[in-house]
Amino acid sequence: MQFRGGFAPSEALAACASLVKAASASQKLPDRLFALDEPDSSGPESLTAVGKNTRLETRKNLRAGLILAEEGVSELPESVPVLRVTNARQAIRAIILALAERIERPAPFVSGVGNSIHPSAIVEGVLEGDVTVGAGAYVGAGSFVGRGTHIEPNATIQEHCRIGRHCVIQSGAVIGCTGFGFLDDLGGASETMPHLAGVEIGDACFIGANTVVAAGVLHPTEVGNGCKLDSHVQIAHNVRLGKNCLMASQSGIAGSTVVGDYFRMGGAASVAGHLRIGNNVSLAAKSGVTKDIPDGSVVAGFPAQPIREWRKRQVFLRNSDSYPEKEVS
Repeated sequence: MQFRGGFAPSEALAACASLVKAASASQKLPDRLFALDEPDSSGPESLTAVGKNTRLETRKNLRAGLILAEEGVSELPESVPVLRVTNARQAIRAIILALAERIERPAPFVSGVGNSIHPSAIVEGVLEGDVTVGAGAYVGAGSFVGRGTHIEPNATIQEHCRIGRHCVIQSGAVIGCTGFGFLDDLGGASETMPHLAGVEIGDACFIGANTVVAAGVLHPTEVGNGCKLDSHVQIAHNVRLGKNCLMASQSGIAGSTVVGDYFRMGGAASVAGHLRIGNNVSLAAKSGVTKDIPDGSVVAGFPAQPIREWRKRQVFLRNSDSYPEKEVS
């Protein structure tokens, strides 16, 4: 998430002052920062935050200009200044809200020609050209829809989303809604994490009926070129989905998971959050993934395991004395 003109570290610290515990004495704070980033994509001009669940490999390789780290988090680079905070996500939330008006957005486009917009549709964003928008559909301010895309009736594209060329957005789909991210304050009440980074969908994508792609927090939720998402699919905030992926109905990927190219996901399968799924991975229907999966894997079951092992287990269970001879009604 980039900010116009950047911000002084003191501004960020003022926003989350109640959460800051201590600073590293040996490192000087940078004069100015220009972005808030996830730990794995941070750079020397960005601020990032790490908690106890941040991967060790990610912590060791941080390249940020300033790190907000929860107490007890170790293995951080010695060359980067560190501020200790009681809750990293609460700190990031406070900074986003304080600097929200300075979030850098793409320069506005001028709508092209050949668009077909139903009289009942609401289009506040920009259509590149030859875009069809059906009855009751909505395209929010700051959003961009690429040439030749077809938006069916009652589909919703919320603010600050980018849709590629020659896509199909089916009826009831919602792109760019606030993600399912909440923080508990000291009093026990839940606060919503701001999801202001939008969604980026590549070219030639198919987004099925009633499918949801939630907005990102610090970077857009991404769906790569050529992805096909069936009806009733859930893509949570901050997910990065590679190119040419297929997801069947009722499947879902939880927040901040990164998925490679040519991913295949059977119906009603699920992937937990903050994982890394490699290229050319296939998940059988109703699989439940709870850990990283390397390139080229084919998995099934819950928790997901190599499909050959899963099949052997099924044979063993069917041959065991405790396996019922017929289905229990």
